[in-house]
Amino acid sequence: MKPSPNTLPVHPVSPDGPDDEDRNLALRAGKGDAAAFGALYDRYVEAVYRYVFYRVRNDADAEDLVSDVFLRALRAIPRYEPRVAFLAWLYRIARNAVIDRSRRSRIQISFEDALAHPNVDQIVEPDAAILALSDKEAVRGALAKLTPLQQEVIVLRFVEGYSTQEIATLVGKREGTVRGIQFRALEALRTLIPSREALA
Repeated sequence: MKPSPNTLPVHPVSPDGPDDEDRNLALRAGKGDAAAFGALYDRYVEAVYRYVFYRVRNDADAEDLVSDVFLRALRAIPRYEPRVAFLAWLYRIARNAVIDRSRRSRIQISFEDALAHPNVDQIVEPDAAILALSDKEAVRGALAKLTPLQQEVIVLRFVEGYSTQEIATLVGKREGTVRGIQFRALEALRTLIPSREALA
């Protein structure tokens, strides 16, 4: 069983950074080199696990999704294009796997585990202060009223710590579009979440 993401290193792996070793391993894996694919699995299984864990309800579902993601990756890797960063390619597969699973099961994305992240109260970015300084129940209720894409952008940006450029790669949108989604989501949260003074 995988450990909870809350016990894993909190620094995200950049999906955009050029990594010739990743590309070489992926190209070898695409030609049937099982050891090369195994090396990529070992390198990124925890990153993929954390990514899917925040989108499903429990460890078992997350483990099933991770297995599905890497099975899809194994089948697709002969078609991998080296101009795309490998982790960005892998995250696209993970995102599609989560979407497919939610469509089949009609399970709503849960952000309770994301908000239970040990560093959520240490958020220092001014725009995200409302997430760290507000009542957790109020934040959960407000997040549930955002669109799924807004929810995903907020958690990727302020809980997992990805840059807007990295999020754009993950969700398949332009960086300016992601910034707009983030802005509208934060404005909605400011309206939906009462201040601490109001809660006192």
